[in-house]
Amino acid sequence: MKISQKVMKETKIKYQCPKCKEGAIDYFEDRLHCRSCSQEYEFRRGVPILDVGDRNNEYVCDNFDSEQRDTECQPFYKVSPHSGAIGVDNPDRFLDEVEQRGWRPALENLWGAGSAGLLRAVAPNRVAWKYLLEIDRSWKALDIGAGTGGLSCRLAEECSVVALDKSWCDAVFIHLRAQQDRLSRLEAIVAEATYLPFESNQFDLTTMIGSLEWIPTTWPQNHPRQTQLQALREIYRVLKPNGKLFLGIENRLYLGYFLGIKEPHTNLKYISLMDKEKAEILSQDLRGQPYLEVTYSKDEYIELLNEAGFDNIQAFWLYPDYSTPHYIIPLEKGNIIKYFIEERLNPWDFKGIRSSLFPFYRLLDPLELNNHVEFYGFIARKSNDG
Repeated sequence: MKISQKVMKETKIKYQCPKCKEGAIDYFEDRLHCRSCSQEYEFRRGVPILDVGDRNNEYVCDNFDSEQRDTECQPFYKVSPHSGAIGVDNPDRFLDEVEQRGWRPALENLWGAGSAGLLRAVAPNRVAWKYLLEIDRSWKALDIGAGTGGLSCRLAEECSVVALDKSWCDAVFIHLRAQQDRLSRLEAIVAEATYLPFESNQFDLTTMIGSLEWIPTTWPQNHPRQTQLQALREIYRVLKPNGKLFLGIENRLYLGYFLGIKEPHTNLKYISLMDKEKAEILSQDLRGQPYLEVTYSKDEYIELLNEAGFDNIQAFWLYPDYSTPHYIIPLEKGNIIKYFIEERLNPWDFKGIRSSLFPFYRLLDPLELNNHVEFYGFIARKSNDG
């Protein structure tokens, strides 16, 4: 008996084996099977695990000795079963609670009714940027790093969506949330952004909100930028000609970092401002681990997107953050930036060390300030002949 037939029929997404990149995937009751290389993938609580992190994967295992292979070359959901947005110690017990009580009561019990995590799961402005696009019901969208589904589930009210996460707990949570909210056009899967399990040229939109910087942590033996570039090239591959990527991410040259605000991924001061070699030394000295959560400046992001194949890239300032933006300011329009700073930016929003930032926002030339805002949003297009 086939699994997820109703959802697959609704979304009409064409899957392929992420390992051989050739074989179509057959869905059976307890597994998935590649017609070409015969690789099999499992289901966990109804969600397909389309992950290439096994002992036969040369990309993962080439640089490891035999002892490392036993520990490092496992599927990532087995190596880090509690990773992801939810991060509970006992995923099955939490997911049982989601099934029994509902997804929102389970999150409220986990984080609290007024928590930032719950806000990201329910806030309507998770998809505020959709007004920059012309989404219609025929679109197919891929949300990479879907977390608790705050974006995926909102977007599934507009079009067909695949919610992809490397955490099986997060993916199962979204699967259950979609069932409870009757979102018939949402499919949740576990997979890796660097090896997308889809046929080429089929998505109208891909979103990455706060996930590009984390992708290298799955591949610590590789250079972070190359891993990120591979993920962006995979996104380019699965987008249709003229398809769009929306990327939300931090700016490594954020003005606050110069004043000593800690970089949020590493919890270290000044690390994103440093030369990469010095940043690596600092990370190893203070954290005992490599500096993998790499972010970039506006121009560096545009260069990275261009290198992946994208063109017609638009840059925006997302304020107050990329998860729940209240304002989306185009960065090539100095007069709009100036209007926002002088008329809409509230000095009372700047507290503690951030209070020192407000005068700089007022004094800097708007087109210089756009290099030092905290959060960026980018819309990048795949060309018609891509």
